[in-house]
This record gives sequence, structure tokens and C-alpha cells, in this order.
Amino acid sequence: MEIWYTIQPKVHQFCPSKSGIQKEFELNSNFTILDFFEALVTPFLLGKVAYETNEYYRQNTESHIMSCRNASWYDTTSEELYLFISVQMLMARNKKLDISEYWSTDPLLYSPIFGKIMSINRFQLLLRYINFCNNNNQVTNDRLFKIDIVLKDIKNNFRSAMVSFQNLVIDESLVLWKGRLSFKQFIRTKRHRFGIKFFILCDVETDYILDFIIYTGKTTRLVSCNPNLGQSGAVVKTLMKRYLNIGHTLYTDNWYTSPILSMYLHKKNPNTCGTVRYNRRGMLPFKKTEFQPGQTESIHTEKMFTIKWMDWREVHMLTTIHGDEQLPIQKHGKITMKPKCVKEYNENMGSVDKTDMLLSGVEYLSLLNAYSSYKTVTGNHIPIAQFQMELIRQIIEKYQTDRLPKSRPPTKDQPSKLIDKHFSSEVPATQSRRLARRRCQLCKKNNKRTDTRYRM
Repeated sequence: MEIWYTIQPKVHQFCPSKSGIQKEFELNSNFTILDFFEALVTPFLLGKVAYETNEYYRQNTESHIMSCRNASWYDTTSEELYLFISVQMLMARNKKLDISEYWSTDPLLYSPIFGKIMSINRFQLLLRYINFCNNNNQVTNDRLFKIDIVLKDIKNNFRSAMVSFQNLVIDESLVLWKGRLSFKQFIRTKRHRFGIKFFILCDVETDYILDFIIYTGKTTRLVSCNPNLGQSGAVVKTLMKRYLNIGHTLYTDNWYTSPILSMYLHKKNPNTCGTVRYNRRGMLPFKKTEFQPGQTESIHTEKMFTIKWMDWREVHMLTTIHGDEQLPIQKHGKITMKPKCVKEYNENMGSVDKTDMLLSGVEYLSLLNAYSSYKTVTGNHIPIAQFQMELIRQIIEKYQTDRLPKSRPPTKDQPSKLIDKHFSSEVPATQSRRLARRRCQLCKKNNKRTDTRYRM
């Protein structure tokens, strides 16, 4: 039997008494799904977007001859922009090949709800002129300037709405985007693979997104830090700067985890746990022996505990919250149980993976957080697809007005016209006349007598 020295790193304690939705938001189980969404995507925010959109329209039409579609423009409002968001979310649930097909009156494509919310001309006008900033104040080399107003408000609402629980996780998610973009990314392991990369800080217990960073290459907005931490360490430092000296436990994958970062965070109070690359700077060397599945080897310092565990491949874990007591008694280096830190890591990292399910824009980040807040406050764990449909329904019921022009519904006889009445045909022969004729109904309305051999 091998002799093991017990090591238990100092674990920073966390007080969960203030965790949960902040009282300032006044959200409780009596509020509707729309109330939770409006707490994050506020009417004040959409009011600013409406103002910039109206100004952008005027700037682009003063020196140009307006088309018939542009001539029908009227200033948008925050109420209409909620409807605009609902249409976009509804489009994601009704997949079609072209925008015009959502308003098509073809019986094979007809979806009357889109015409009831707003006309296709109005939707395309909003899609063309929607704007989030004053273009006259453009900042050079700032790739996110166009959406800064939205980003700042959304981030502030995310941070202030929820006080996180103990366990946090950082990982990246991908927003689907296949167009031309200088900082578009390709990540093979993600669901969409092509898109805009987000670094996400997520609360494990509620799946709530606490903060995020949009990756834009060299201009990514990161705080300055020790070069030894690298870019991954700078991402962690930026996302965790509001969660230091509280006692959180942070879970990360091997792109972020390193001995240098773990020691930096340990001094700032968060505990850490994550997979780690064996060749990271500062890693203690393991014995170079061939492992069988289930075998482990561990090395520790006073503050860190490192484990090499053989699954179908070698797994290296670096933790400041686990010690030797997690390992069962080993005989001749053989073990069949998965280490505790590996189990906890797998359980907690699943929270960020959920953000890839529905992530396709900042409004969907808000949808995910509204969903997490709703579950936390009400205890009603409905599927997120049902939550989204109910949100769309409540937006339409609250903000739809008679001012919005409606699309023309299809005629009742359209199906039969497509079968046998769409093309002209000869009037059938009668017993008395082989070339029968009938009176033209259009001429009859004008008090004229005209006979024709053809009918519709």
C-alpha cells in the first residue's frame, strides 16, 4: 500500500445570504414573463434605439429621392421595437427561405400572424434603418462602436439584476454568423462553428449570464494584466474583476487554467478548479509512466492540488479546493473511481453549454437571462421553447395597435383558382351552338354588350 500525505488547500468561504434576484428589480412570482424580459431589455433602452433609428432615417433621406416605401415612413417607438423583436424571435421558430415568404399569401406558406403584427414594408424599413448610435461620433478602430449603447445597458442590467451564487464558470460561446466580418471565428466543437465568439461568465446554479466579452481580435476589450497570464488570463481577470474577495469558486477549461492564474486568483479570494494542459508554465512534472484506465497520480503544493487521471485519455486537473481526502485508498497505483474534482467539473461546466442552445444575438442573451430569472423567482421550470413562445404572445398582446398596416389576406377561392380557374378556357358548346358565347361581365358593368368565347 502506498503512503499518502493529506493535503487540504485553504478554501475561501462564501456567504449565499444575498444571492438571487435583486430587490430593486421588484420581480416576484406574480409578474409575467414579459415583465422579466422588460427588466433586462428596458423600454428606456429601446427608446434610445428608436431615437437613433429615426435620426438615421432622416440623415439618409434628406439628400436622396425617397422611394414609395420610404415615403410611408413614420417615426418608430419603443413599443414598435418590442414588436420588431417579437417578429425576429418568431421567425426563428418558423423557418423559411426568404423574408418575403413570412408574409406570403400562398396557401403553402401562409402564416397570418406576421401580417397581423406588422406589414412586410414596415418590417423591411425598420430592418434597413435600425440604428444604435450617432454615426457622427464614430471612434476610429472601435469595432463595437455601433452597438455600444445596447452593450453597456444590457451588461449593466445583467450585473445588477442578479447576485450570483457560489459556483461560477467561464467558457466561450458562438453567435451564428456566416457573413463577411473581420473577427468572425471558426470553432469546430461548437454547434454553429462559424460566428462571433463570446466569452461568457455564467452562474452555475441558475444558468444566469453575469457578464460577457465579444472577441474582436487585437481590439478585444480586456483589462491590462501580467503578460505571464496571457490572453486567456486577461479574459478571466476582466470577467472576474467584480467577483473578487467574495469566496466564489470558478470552473474553467484547459484554455484558461494555469498555475499562474490559479495563484493570482487564490490571492484575490476566488477558489479555482479546472482541466489544465500538462505543459503549462509552472506545472509540476508527473512521473512518465504508462497508465491504465482508472489510475491516478497527484502532486501538490501548499495551495494547489494537481491530479492526472486516466480515462480514455489522460485528464489533468488543477484545483485549489480539493485535497487528498477526495481520493480512495490506492493499492499498487490502481483506482477505479472517478476523482471528485473531475465529477464536480463536469457537472458545473454544463451550465455554459446551455447558452449555445439558443444563442444568436444580444436579444437572445437577454432571453436566456429572463428565462433564468423567471425560474429562480417563480420556481416554474418550463421548457425554454415554451417560455419564448409565451414571451412573443405577451409582447403582441401588449404592444400591438391598430395603427400598424396589415397585409392583405388571401382570397377565399384561391385554392380552387390554383387548380382550375387560374387560366382562361373556351366556353363549352351547347346543343344549339357549337361555338358558344357568353356576355362579358366587365362590359356589362359599363352598359356595353360584348360577347366572348372565353371564360376564367
